[in-house]
Amino acid sequence: MPKPRPFRLLAALLLATLHVWLAGSVSRHFSCAFDEPAHLAAGVVYWREHDFRLQPENGLLPQAWAALPLVADPDFHPPSTGQPAYVEADIWTLGDQLMHRMGNDPAAVLARARFMIALLGGALVLLITLWSWSLFGPAGGLASGFVAALSPTLLAHAGLATSDTAGALGYVAALLAFWRLCHRVSLARIAVAGVAAAGLALAKYSAVLFPPIAIVLLASRLLRPADLPVFGGRVRGARRAPALLGAGLAAVILAWGLVWAAYGFRYSAAPDGTVSAARFFKPWADVLMSPPRRIEHLMADGTLLPGHTAELRPGPVQAFVRVAADARILPEAWLYGLGFVERHSRFRFAFFAGDWRGDGWVAFFPVAYLLKSTPSELALHLLGGAGLLFGLRRPGGRRRLYRCLPLAVGLAVYAGFAISSGLNIGHRHLLPCYALAAVLAGAVCAPADRTGGRLRLALVAGLVGLHLGSSFSIRPQYLAYFNFLAGGPDGGHRYLVDSSLDWGQNLPALAEWLEAHPAPGPLHLAYFGTDNPAAYGIRAQPIAEPTPPGAGAPVPPAPLRPGRYAIGATPWQRVYTRVRGPWTPPYEARYQKLRSWLRTLDRPGPKLGPDGESLSAEELAELFTDFDQLRFGRLLHHLRARPADARVAHTWFVYEVGAAELEEAVGPPPNP
Repeated sequence: MPKPRPFRLLAALLLATLHVWLAGSVSRHFSCAFDEPAHLAAGVVYWREHDFRLQPENGLLPQAWAALPLVADPDFHPPSTGQPAYVEADIWTLGDQLMHRMGNDPAAVLARARFMIALLGGALVLLITLWSWSLFGPAGGLASGFVAALSPTLLAHAGLATSDTAGALGYVAALLAFWRLCHRVSLARIAVAGVAAAGLALAKYSAVLFPPIAIVLLASRLLRPADLPVFGGRVRGARRAPALLGAGLAAVILAWGLVWAAYGFRYSAAPDGTVSAARFFKPWADVLMSPPRRIEHLMADGTLLPGHTAELRPGPVQAFVRVAADARILPEAWLYGLGFVERHSRFRFAFFAGDWRGDGWVAFFPVAYLLKSTPSELALHLLGGAGLLFGLRRPGGRRRLYRCLPLAVGLAVYAGFAISSGLNIGHRHLLPCYALAAVLAGAVCAPADRTGGRLRLALVAGLVGLHLGSSFSIRPQYLAYFNFLAGGPDGGHRYLVDSSLDWGQNLPALAEWLEAHPAPGPLHLAYFGTDNPAAYGIRAQPIAEPTPPGAGAPVPPAPLRPGRYAIGATPWQRVYTRVRGPWTPPYEARYQKLRSWLRTLDRPGPKLGPDGESLSAEELAELFTDFDQLRFGRLLHHLRARPADARVAHTWFVYEVGAAELEEAVGPPPNP
């Protein structure tokens, strides 16, 4: 990529600035996304305590980067390190304390942290624009820049204090830096490649995909007979191989050293001798699957549904982590994070198009890409790739295709890995693919004959205009964007939820709607998130929520009452409940049995189980949870059969439920 000229750099900077503003200016509209408090708490601890045990699986770099303005603020109050939650690396408790219990202003905390990630999003748009410009000229660069800057997918995650944008930036930067190193060996390019590789390794564990990509790119460069500039001289023929291997090894050594530097050149994740009995949130044995174990998730009726079990056995990643830990090749926290990510990619519950599984679907990411990209984005991605291939016969076509090789290889490897992975909890894991596809979109503007070029530029201008309209039509609800194939944003819940739609971010929208539509009676809330609804003025009875650890003696679920029910899209699809799929006779039998049993608990004497058995406190709590989940499942079975009385921010289903309807929904068995 040649040195940017002033106009090119200015245009790219303007597009990057637009992206930063679009992403960063919507923070006030959203509550915490599910993962944000944990990311920020981890980042604060990294800076203040140099303790890397907390959530290393989500990348040291993005968490520390997002937390930087917090630790620089003298009025910010971090969670205490003198508590069991810190010793046990309970990041969720610490995150809740940071946001809600330390006297910090949650809106200000989120706005500052999110702006830091928006800056990374702007850097990604800048890189996309400049790379495309170098390949396809000014029109191609601007087309790619507009596609990326206005993408609802990239905007949604550039506006959240999570690690996905940092991972996409690291992936694209590492690809480009290594490809440039393959064509000119210099100290500057070795340094840039090493820094980019370290950034990727510290941002996301998709860094493990980079070695095979590097091998393919290196082989492709050696197959091309062109000379290799090396430190001002030129190397020909077979002598290019040791020069490139040496340069690559130097970049790897630099990246390795920078990773160690990020962890303070310390193997131990905990500061040595400063944290008594310190440990990771999950033990090493669980991460390494030693011994092998079977995972089973029982439903509330005692059954196991298909896709709800898994056999976890150590694989190549666990073998590498063991060897690397024994030899202390990499810091402990980095190795733990790698093992944690691989272990949880094997089996993680998710919802997709009316199905629930823990081992994923091959169609998940292709369908997510088709449904959550704007139509113009899809067209430009595909037309760019097609234009590159059909342009082979034009002058410079083969050379242009060769220069785009890292884009094609990076897309193929990452997309193939994503499709084969069982980690299907969010469309956000495709962000690197969106970035690389945006660069390729510029190929539709590659130089052609005058008439054809004008037609293509007119087509691209029209598509970019439509893309702009799609992006602004969903603003500020970028995360909820779905195109017409899904029935628009209000139809997306039929296919994807969780971090693809409802990540707990829309409490302000619900609070605003409730204020504008007051109603008598209580409010019941089924919320998937880590924020505090009461902080937004939402006074509600929670339903189908797990009992937090240490909550004391188990208490029966509170009775449901006639009134208003607000249900988030993720609980509406019952992703993380014990009642999934259709309401079945076994569910009904179990529900009625527990419903009758609960009436007996008011009698004096010991609390016996539904079959007359003695119960420990833990067993009693499990029965209460089963009943709460079954009651919620039966309620949803009834409510899903009729339209919601209101939809709020595409993620909330609101129902007005009277006494008669409530009795029908959760009362005695219905007539046959």
